[in-house]
Amino acid sequence: MTSLLIVVCLHAARYQPGRARSSRAAELLATCINMHKLILWDIDGTLLYSGGVAGEAMRAAMTIVYGSPSDNERRAYAGKTDQQIILETFPDRSPAELLSRLDEFTTTYLGMLTAQADTFRSRGHVMAGVVAVLQRLHEAGPVQSLLTGNLAPVARLKLDLMSIAGFFDFEAGAYGSDSPRRTDLAPIAAARAARRYGREFSGADVVVVGVTPHDIACARAAGARAVAVATGPFGMAELAAHSPDAAFADLSDTDAVLAAILG
Repeated sequence: MTSLLIVVCLHAARYQPGRARSSRAAELLATCINMHKLILWDIDGTLLYSGGVAGEAMRAAMTIVYGSPSDNERRAYAGKTDQQIILETFPDRSPAELLSRLDEFTTTYLGMLTAQADTFRSRGHVMAGVVAVLQRLHEAGPVQSLLTGNLAPVARLKLDLMSIAGFFDFEAGAYGSDSPRRTDLAPIAAARAARRYGREFSGADVVVVGVTPHDIACARAAGARAVAVATGPFGMAELAAHSPDAAFADLSDTDAVLAAILG
């Protein structure tokens, strides 16, 4: 399929007038290649910062649905799926019991976050360089979706509140709704994207962008490429220790980030 698309693109470029032909051919070829790439974005710390509002809403929703945990230990959320967080918060209860109420928890969490939409907007922000990178990728032609520990409707709401939801095909992603294990998510996203677009996404054509070692491990488990960004709880040295394909302090160097993502 890739070879056929490239032939079609080059054939179309032959009909560009004169001097424009070679540059147009290069553009079409790049677009055809990029169409076979699936870019999977983490949300929290990578695309946006919620100002702590989402964490507060999640903890409140867990208390409403599941009650108070048996201890007062403050647990780290970074890089974990929402299902995993629930299971770790209530380790003395059976996973089957906890996850049987996941729909109820999702509805409660979503409602609380919706009620705090204005606070989310005022305390949160889109991370540096994100909009420019998303726009350039949109123009370049790859599929952009999400690989996030957030439950699917919560992921959509967060991006809606920060006005960047339009860059993503939500149906081609994978979410904390799909599995407690983050390493399960890249294959789920690739399979959904393949069904949706009628072409395979695999290996280095799948790129996971995130801010934790969990994101890098998730990419590696699927044979995908990992681009790490030190805008979350882990610094450059901590991320580099997990051998991502590329690492950035933030996403503000648009050209360098695009080169790393698109290869």
